[in-house]
Amino acid sequence: MSVNSSVVFMVYRFIFSVCFTASAFVANAQDSAPSSHFVFDDNFDGDIVINEVRVPKLGEALYTYYEALGWRGRAAGYAGIQAHPRGHIYIFSIWDHKAHTAPIRAVHRGAETLTQKFGGEGTGLKSWNFKLGWETDSWYTLVARAWPVGEHTFYGYWVRSGKTGHWTHLVTMDVAAKEAYFKGSTDAFIEDWLNTGSKPRTTNLRGGWKRKLDGQWHAFGGGRYSVNRWDLVPGKRSFNFKTNWNGGVARDEDGPFYFMTAGGRDTKPSTSNPSQHSIKRTETKPGYASINLKSAKVRLVKRGELELTWEIDPKTLPQFAYTITGHDNSSGEGKPLFRIEQVEPHARSAALPIQLPLEQAQFFIHLRCWDILGNQSNLLSVEQQNVE
Repeated sequence: MSVNSSVVFMVYRFIFSVCFTASAFVANAQDSAPSSHFVFDDNFDGDIVINEVRVPKLGEALYTYYEALGWRGRAAGYAGIQAHPRGHIYIFSIWDHKAHTAPIRAVHRGAETLTQKFGGEGTGLKSWNFKLGWETDSWYTLVARAWPVGEHTFYGYWVRSGKTGHWTHLVTMDVAAKEAYFKGSTDAFIEDWLNTGSKPRTTNLRGGWKRKLDGQWHAFGGGRYSVNRWDLVPGKRSFNFKTNWNGGVARDEDGPFYFMTAGGRDTKPSTSNPSQHSIKRTETKPGYASINLKSAKVRLVKRGELELTWEIDPKTLPQFAYTITGHDNSSGEGKPLFRIEQVEPHARSAALPIQLPLEQAQFFIHLRCWDILGNQSNLLSVEQQNVE
């Protein structure tokens, strides 16, 4: 073979290699299950959003984000569950915004919750929990609440297991923007993030709520199902599964629910893209059990300083705020010796502004809490002689 023919051969081989690699990449890049959305009928500002999510056993697929809460605004974000290589996880993220006067930070991380900055599709702060876990065929309630703290807005995220009935506070984030509430309609989606469209993934959704800024509750009564059309054309991420999607309303022994399925060769649409779907709702507010205080006690910390600690039934709604008052009588009549009012969802103790020895012959501590949905707890009273 001459030098010239060798050069030509090498050039052809290079071109073939590049073309083959590019073709393989394009083919692989077109193998994602179609990204699907359900946008609910709550197109107004609010301070609390709720949704229940379930992944059926046959709808579980690795590398899938089953998002159940998504919102816009100056603290746009989303929350949901994922089938992640490291396990079944919970995720909650908020994006940076030009209106923020400081970086987003976590002011509370629940047990085993991790937080870190993210980039790629915008920047912001995300939290994830690999320890708590979720199981297929069980419903999980996700709640996010926003509230003002000075010139900032705090965001809290809680989950309830339908299997155990226990609530868990996963994270609270500080957003440096005033009145940055949930804006627009709540969005749920299902996403395959690693080209595994041959496997079907399904999400079930029900029991959605949003609380308006005037305190009125709105039940999600319907919404718009759609599949990302731009991903279904040649060369795009879901072209090879462009007809493998479905969504709408289904029913089981517990009642109706919305569903979305993406991917899987046997998945075929029974509705149009986009399409409207609805479930009749007759409830006027969420029906979860209101917060219940189980116990409280006062203990001597040091140098006569006192601390009140308390416990909440984990099967009732989590704490949002608390009030502690001190009295010289058991009924709490008259002007209190002191009063503490705090919005601090994760607090289970508070230092008392009173010391031993006391001038009063007797005193009583009264504790009352409010849960994340605004319900008031029972009143607990601790007497002086019960100081530990």
